[in-house]
This record gives sequence, C-alpha cells and structure tokens, in this order.
Amino acid sequence: MHGVPADLPLAGFVGCTLDQVCIGQHQLQFHFSGERGVGGGRISVEGGWQAQDAAGALFDGFQEHSVRQQYRIHTLLGRTVIEFSIDAPRSFQLAFDSGDRLTIYDDSERYESFSVAPAGAEAIYV
Repeated sequence: MHGVPADLPLAGFVGCTLDQVCIGQHQLQFHFSGERGVGGGRISVEGGWQAQDAAGALFDGFQEHSVRQQYRIHTLLGRTVIEFSIDAPRSFQLAFDSGDRLTIYDDSERYESFSVAPAGAEAIYV
C-alpha cells in the first residue's frame, strides 16, 4: 500500500463540477471543471471506490466488468464538490452539493490505486 497522504491536494476540486466520467477496461476517470478556468482537474481510479447517496446508502462502487449489470456513477454528473476529507493512509472522500459522497481507496500493496491531477499541476500517483 502506498498510502493516501494526509496532504493530498484536493482543495482545488472544491467548487468544481464533475463534467465527465470515463469508463475504461481497468480505470474509471473523473474530470472536473472549475469556474473561469480556476480549479478542476482529473482523478483516475484503478482500485476501490464507492458512491453513497445523501442518506448514506451505497449506490455504486468497484465491481468487475464481467459481473456488473450497470453503472450508476453518472448520477454525480453536473454536481459540484463542496468539501473533501482524507482518511490517511486508507482513502479520501469528495462530498457533492447533492449530499452524495464519492470515496476512493488505496487498496493495493502492489499497484497504484488512483492518481489525482489538479488543474495545472503534476499528477500524484497513489
């Protein structure tokens, strides 16, 4: 496990809108835009993640493509990040204006679990 750093630079995502979710064979990407070109960036996930609604109910999460019926993560599209929290070294979470929360985990000792690339900055791989 590389471990989620306590100082992971997520502040630039606050106030930004989730514009795009890209589904790949081994990766899920979240693309955020900020207002007037400030903030935003990309989060790419190769490991564990889960999405919960405002009541705390799980509505989507990591699952192998071969057993997945559908994704529901698209419900976060157009939503704005209002805050973040870091549970170093395990995970980090983004909270959206809808009350939904997206948690991303560092769950591999061998491989990178995710990368965070704030706008205008180098990507950080965990």
